[in-house]
Amino acid sequence: MISDFFLVPTTADFFSVMAIDSLARILPKWCAWARKASENPILKEANYPFPEFRLKFLGTIVQNYRIIRGKETTAFQIWIEKIENTVNHKLKPILEINNLLLPNQVYAEQGMNVNLTMTKISNFNSLIALSQEHSTSIYALTSEQLKQYGRVLEANQRKQQEFKTTFFNLADKIIALSSSYAVST
Repeated sequence: MISDFFLVPTTADFFSVMAIDSLARILPKWCAWARKASENPILKEANYPFPEFRLKFLGTIVQNYRIIRGKETTAFQIWIEKIENTVNHKLKPILEINNLLLPNQVYAEQGMNVNLTMTKISNFNSLIALSQEHSTSIYALTSEQLKQYGRVLEANQRKQQEFKTTFFNLADKIIALSSSYAVST
């Protein structure tokens, strides 16, 4: 509640839908508490004062789903749609009531749909484990670190480039969303 912004990472599954539903129920309580805390004279004058409540929602990230032939598999697509519907019909109204949304135009300028999905990140399978093993980002793994050859190496290098593009686009979107709010306040 002392953050300026938050986003909700999800996985294309049942538990993320449940978590969004829970978040929609608990956020109003957290917001009410934070607003009271930021107005409390004792907390305002403390050595580490409780800041003014300014929290805004940036969006959701849907991740860890399988793609076949360039498209999400049906099973994952169903969960992605459930996540987006739950955000749109349960979480978004709560965010609106509690003044936690940026202006609609700000989201639209970043190409975000009405479900406030910032990006979708598919499953990168073995690249994640190699990234962790070598303490480097997926897109910075070298051919030597991948220890692969031929078509497998080429496929993973394309996945690395896809991840890099997705990561930098997401970073740019976060900067743009948070900067637009900072400028408008």
